[in-house]
Amino acid sequence: MKKLFILLTTLVVLSFSAFAEQQAFITDQLEVTMRTGQSSQHKIKRMLKSGKPVKVIEQNKETGYSKVRLNNGSVGWVLTRQLVYKPVASLQLKSTLNNLSIIKTENKKIKEELSLLKGEAGNTANENKTLSAETEKLSHELDSIRATAASAIQVAQEKELLQERVVNLEREMQTITRENQALQDSSAQDWFLIGGGVLFGGMLLGLLIPKISWRKKSSWDSF
Repeated sequence: MKKLFILLTTLVVLSFSAFAEQQAFITDQLEVTMRTGQSSQHKIKRMLKSGKPVKVIEQNKETGYSKVRLNNGSVGWVLTRQLVYKPVASLQLKSTLNNLSIIKTENKKIKEELSLLKGEAGNTANENKTLSAETEKLSHELDSIRATAASAIQVAQEKELLQERVVNLEREMQTITRENQALQDSSAQDWFLIGGGVLFGGMLLGLLIPKISWRKKSSWDSF
């Protein structure tokens, strides 16, 4: 009998030592008692609210109790049937509400970013419109500059032609001046010759007239 008791005790100890810790939650009830031992006769250590997370470190199928450890390190016994291994509805609802709040916050943030992007897009459109107007203005100015440049080239060409005509006219004037000078020189020579001829004729007459007068006088004296 003693050997049988030792064997059963050993099996129970081995079953406890082989149990791995599991995450569990207090069932969806108002409150659950955590006791110092594995019966309702043991002292209540504290009351656990629904959804409170605990670590299951031992289970006793015979007594129906599980040994749990709280996050603050406190250890006690609760009924195994009062444990669940997934979040209870209240926790799921809380998690869902938290997720919904996060989603709403992110949605609001996305809307703000979208509004900001729309504003930036509007600014970009205005900037593009301004750039288009400036581009058109610069295009007109470029056309004006090209027209002015073309006019300047035409003026330069006309100036070059005028300069060429001036040079030709100066050459013609020089030619005419030389011809006039030559004519003046020729006229002076002619007048010099005429003057010389007149002078020579006068001198000749001056010599002839006295002789003619003397002859007439001699002829008159003979009568």
